[in-house]
Amino acid sequence: MTEEPGQAVADSLFRRILRNAGLVLGGKLVTALLNLAAFGIGMHSLGAERMGVLVLVHGFAQTASSLVKFQSWQAVLRYGAGSLGEERRAEFHALLRFTAGLDIGSGVLGAILCAGAALLLGPSFGWPPEVLPLAALYATSTLFLVTATPTGLLRLLDRFDLLARRDAAGAAIRLGGAALAAGLGAGLPGFLGAWYAGTALGGVVLVATAWREVARRGLLRPDPAGRRVRAARVHPGIWGFTWSTNLMTTLSLGSSHVATLCVGWTIGPVGAALFSLARQIGEAALKPSRFLTPALYPELARLLAEGNHDALRRLLRRGLRLSAALALGLLLLLAAIGGPLLRLVGGPEGGEAYRLMLLLAAATSIGFAGFALEPLLVSAGRHGLALRLRALSTAAYVPLALIGLRLVGLEGAGIAALLSALLLLAGQAVPALRWVASPASGARDQNLRYSSGKHLTGDARGGMGVGNRGTGDAG
Repeated sequence: MTEEPGQAVADSLFRRILRNAGLVLGGKLVTALLNLAAFGIGMHSLGAERMGVLVLVHGFAQTASSLVKFQSWQAVLRYGAGSLGEERRAEFHALLRFTAGLDIGSGVLGAILCAGAALLLGPSFGWPPEVLPLAALYATSTLFLVTATPTGLLRLLDRFDLLARRDAAGAAIRLGGAALAAGLGAGLPGFLGAWYAGTALGGVVLVATAWREVARRGLLRPDPAGRRVRAARVHPGIWGFTWSTNLMTTLSLGSSHVATLCVGWTIGPVGAALFSLARQIGEAALKPSRFLTPALYPELARLLAEGNHDALRRLLRRGLRLSAALALGLLLLLAAIGGPLLRLVGGPEGGEAYRLMLLLAAATSIGFAGFALEPLLVSAGRHGLALRLRALSTAAYVPLALIGLRLVGLEGAGIAALLSALLLLAGQAVPALRWVASPASGARDQNLRYSSGKHLTGDARGGMGVGNRGTGDAG
């Protein structure tokens, strides 16, 4: 029986997604364990209240970076997939100038906003006066959190192995710094220094790794015709795309960094520490959504650029079935081992976060089960719809969390996360699955390909092939 062409392509891409996801999974598991160990050292050395202050100071920087940064890695994937050929070198360079400029500008803006917010709002979160200048100084770590362009480049060039090593390196630095701070009795300033060092050095390593890989592929060589073009002219729609994806990430903060700040504002530093512990453990078991999604984006970009709708539909169906099964299994495993793990890392106080951990894990598992839906909408040019759905979900989450925290304590934030995740999944599933099932969507793929200026030439495909062969190279 002859295998259908679309099935063969889907099978090949599915194997590559799983391989890349496995590379990132290894790095994420190591990173999660290292970060959890550093958190445990901080809890036992500082106590829940001082550790909560550290969590909130770091949360301010993460929130500021996520609020201002553009998801330029998505632009690198969408517009870079068809610009790797030598004859389109000018278009590729224009894309890099555009996304790198967004990263640098938003990083500086985020650092300024974070420092001002820390000085003005710190007392409202229960920070002692001596912490305020340290928090303002810590705000400069935002510069190293806005690294979307190098992340996008390594994903585009199929170097997920290098991304995994970078994540683990930053976490290892943080753990080493935490152990040193505890050994020296350096207190909260020492632990803030450890967290800062992990963030800053991790960012520097990422930028250097991506630059080296791009140079190794010859993608930094001048355009053969000596052209210098503007990104907005050769990549139509890039501004609208970047604004939409940026806003979607900003709105998704409701279930992550902003949630920690809501807990700290309502309950105080101790509540923030327990919430952060519950989230780290509750979401760690369901990290596959975080590494399957980045592995899926490049393949969607390639299939849409080629107009191969049949392979895309088959790929998505297999991915959704796998993610739903994994989400259920991991949630059951976490219910069995989560309690002892909370007490091991957080001490006796950590056990109080068990129910919250399960609620947050359930919310994360819902997002994991439908991990492919939002990438499909974004890659297919439906980012406006994806943005509206994300806005609706966040608009529901924040007031639900604040009300829940007032009424039932910490578990209120978990209930709000669960309801918000269900709302988002329902909203994404209907248009995404309708799009996949529609015969006309293949024609829309072709229109999208030409409107975005993506024509995958033989050279461009060859460029991606180099990336596949290069995954074994440590770079």
